[in-house]
Amino acid sequence: MKKLAAVISASLLLASAPSMAELYVGAKAGKSWLDDACTSATVDCDTDSSTLGAFVGYEMWDFLSIEAGYDYLGRFDGEGLDNDKVEAYTLAPKVNLPITDAISIYGKFGGAFVNYGSKEDYSYLGAAGVEFDSNENVAVRLEYQTITDANNDLVRAMGNSATLGVVYKFGSNEEAVTETIVEEEMVEEVVETPAEPVVVTKTFETQQLGTGSFKLNSTELNQESAAQLDELVDFLNTYPQANVEVIGYTDTSGAAQYNQVVSEKRAQSVAATLEEKGIDASRITAKGEGENNPIASNETREGREKNRRVEVIVPAFDYQVQQ
Repeated sequence: MKKLAAVISASLLLASAPSMAELYVGAKAGKSWLDDACTSATVDCDTDSSTLGAFVGYEMWDFLSIEAGYDYLGRFDGEGLDNDKVEAYTLAPKVNLPITDAISIYGKFGGAFVNYGSKEDYSYLGAAGVEFDSNENVAVRLEYQTITDANNDLVRAMGNSATLGVVYKFGSNEEAVTETIVEEEMVEEVVETPAEPVVVTKTFETQQLGTGSFKLNSTELNQESAAQLDELVDFLNTYPQANVEVIGYTDTSGAAQYNQVVSEKRAQSVAATLEEKGIDASRITAKGEGENNPIASNETREGREKNRRVEVIVPAFDYQVQQ
């Protein structure tokens, strides 16, 4: 038990960290096998089986979770095993690294309490995998896991598994809760000069599109949000002297270079939609600012949702009203 003290203490410390934790549960199944479970004197040796497992976790930040699980590794014949089952109760931090909007890789290092036939032991646990977000609340993961040293006083075996798992995340989805569009409003300032034409300074209230304005795990603008640009398009058609600026932003999750590319692609998607609706490309400026100019704290989930946005701005311009 001493060999797990540091691992379990670190896991519990991480679990107590203040955050907006998101609960998730999952199940997995696949192939399992034991290494070093037999000796040259073992009469019957069968170290391959099938495994089933279940787990529950808290996602404390986008990159860090704490995960507990149960693994039924199967029944085996080996030194000290006679068609006996091997099972483990696990606890480990999970470190997540996004590769794209929909794909991430992860690693786990923690501890396990192992029932190895008639014996019990504590062991280290390590795992690595790839996770795919298949829709708003469901993810699929491929994982390799090893339990390093299950000791039954005869052998010190390693329990390995390769599994396919499904994860369900509770609570509101971060993309869905993002307010899609800020209410649009035209602002006019009229300056009258006696005996001269009336000069009007005109603009269009900035529109702000959150990540919910885009298709899931994509930089492509969804149909509903594209339709909500129609009022802006009508304004630009009415005032051909008006131009529009489209600027994409992200939060600080993930690599800065990747975030810069995402912000540029989402800005370009909005610009392309305006062109499809008849606005000349010469009137549109699109750029990405990546993690720059946050409007909320990146330390909370709500703040990161607000920072992932595309702003659509019409700079103020003057025109003369015919008398």
